[in-house]
Amino acid sequence: MIDEKEHGDVMEIDKELMTKIYDLRRRLHSIPEASMHEMQTKAVLMSFLRENTDLEIVDRGAWFYAVLKSSDDRIGDEERTPIAFRADMDAVCGQDGKPGHYCGHDGHSSILCGAAAWLSRASQNQIINRGVYFIFQPGEEIGAGARLCRDLIIEKNIGEIYGLHNIPGYPRNHVLTIDGTFACASTGLEIHMIGTASHAAYPEAGKNPGPALARLLLEIEELTEEYNRSRGFVRMTLIGMDIGNANYGVAASEGTLRMTVRAEREKVFAGYVDEIKQIAQNTADDGGFTLDIQEIERFPATENHAVNVDKLRKCAADQNIVVTELAEPMRWSEDFGYYLQETKGAFFGVGDGEDHAQLHTAGFEFPDEIIETAVKMFVGLALM
Repeated sequence: MIDEKEHGDVMEIDKELMTKIYDLRRRLHSIPEASMHEMQTKAVLMSFLRENTDLEIVDRGAWFYAVLKSSDDRIGDEERTPIAFRADMDAVCGQDGKPGHYCGHDGHSSILCGAAAWLSRASQNQIINRGVYFIFQPGEEIGAGARLCRDLIIEKNIGEIYGLHNIPGYPRNHVLTIDGTFACASTGLEIHMIGTASHAAYPEAGKNPGPALARLLLEIEELTEEYNRSRGFVRMTLIGMDIGNANYGVAASEGTLRMTVRAEREKVFAGYVDEIKQIAQNTADDGGFTLDIQEIERFPATENHAVNVDKLRKCAADQNIVVTELAEPMRWSEDFGYYLQETKGAFFGVGDGEDHAQLHTAGFEFPDEIIETAVKMFVGLALM
């Protein structure tokens, strides 16, 4: 239950509730599900909320949200528009194709359930004077889930939204903040060129895309260097290149160049990707190749709003939680950026510990010790 103290004091959380949250996290860890297939996970989360809160729960098929109605008539005022919090539900698929909670989404969903239960109890004492939405999102790992859920922001006139990620390599229970971009924009690019086959003895009779794709890779590297000099951080990582096959009597006639590209800012990223596509088209046209370009798992930049980052800092200070300012954005991507295109808000991290196993590795498991800190941050933001 909420312990109502003077502003600035640390709020104490009910130990029985914390035990339930820990148990929920371990239950979720045992049933990992791939992106857009989180039906058992979703059922467990909805059941927890029904048993431990009096919130309205709205099922939207692949995802759901819970809502705590305002106890204050001022809900229509600009300053008291609803607030939202988001957690992701999906697991990571390893090299064997099997899902596992190697990123901590089991912890994120448990944290959001904990905040919902805590605030539900607080509302019985009429502490809450604004609507609060708890969004349980699928498909974050593939950049698909937030696009499904973000219409709720406009539909419910949500004025601000927050999300978090646990992050290894930083002191445990430190809140990690940054002005501007928290996580970079990214997408996979698959550039496929088709020419014409020929006998290996007469390569001039065909069109082999190998040299064209090699030149294209070098041009993209030059473009990347130019962007970094003049427009801010971008990065291209070569994932692979496939040309022809193992038939030594036939010259290659098809080839695919695969890369991941990323950037700190969304506008820069959009221009960077467009220029890569244009260079690829020019290269294909010059060589007489058919071109096909596919984007794989595009993520927007997660660009925080300054006023909401300041709220994060104040919320942490009010509860004696240490804040660590990040020196630069995370290079990985997070689809929370789609929400920040619709309303104000901020994304933050909670440190897992300096020596904690890295995300997306088989040795990773979410540290339960950071759950209470994360719950307090969500609750504190809702009460501000």
